[in-house]
Amino acid sequence: SSGINAEYGDSSLSPLLFSIAALCTSLIVVYTNMGHPTVKEVQEKMQELINKYIELSKQDPEAEPSWQVLSKSGETKIYRKEEQKGDVLMDFLVATTLVEGVTAAEMTEVFHSKELKLKWDHTIEGDKLLETLDDHCAVYHQILKRVWPAAQRDIVYASHKQQLDIQSGEEHPSWIVCNVSCDHPSKPESDSSYTRASIEVVMFCQTIGKGPS
Repeated sequence: SSGINAEYGDSSLSPLLFSIAALCTSLIVVYTNMGHPTVKEVQEKMQELINKYIELSKQDPEAEPSWQVLSKSGETKIYRKEEQKGDVLMDFLVATTLVEGVTAAEMTEVFHSKELKLKWDHTIEGDKLLETLDDHCAVYHQILKRVWPAAQRDIVYASHKQQLDIQSGEEHPSWIVCNVSCDHPSKPESDSSYTRASIEVVMFCQTIGKGPS
């Protein structure tokens, strides 16, 4: 990770640390019967969304009976729950894991960067930058590989990466990436030859450092 450290390292890390790890929580929300917000609406509500995702990411699925365990393997755990909100069925998936030797900043960059994502996410057929909104957020059009017999899907989404303020009891800043479906005038759903999917995907990461003691 030394190459990534040089560019995306965490300046709060002490030189006395000899071991680091990133504690990662990934939240996926799949929903039906819900329209997509515009890019402007996503931008205006991004901080509100971030606050909501942080609270969801900090929930302990083991302590709540509404969460169903899907898989446990070493440090990786996957949970699922469903919620009905009016006419909308929301399917939540949460995965937690510990990645040794990297920081939260590095993990979120690998998750956020289009170039790096194409190296590890083999479900993607194509990914195109549509618009850079600011230093933290950009809009992408992504085509997913077809999984037979379902129709091939595409996604238009805003991807926002942000370093969070250090909270009480924390030694290092946490990082978050939010990928939220939206509409964009350059890729209207009506012109798509694919089935337009809807996503809310979040990666919330915390750096854990261990010193000589």
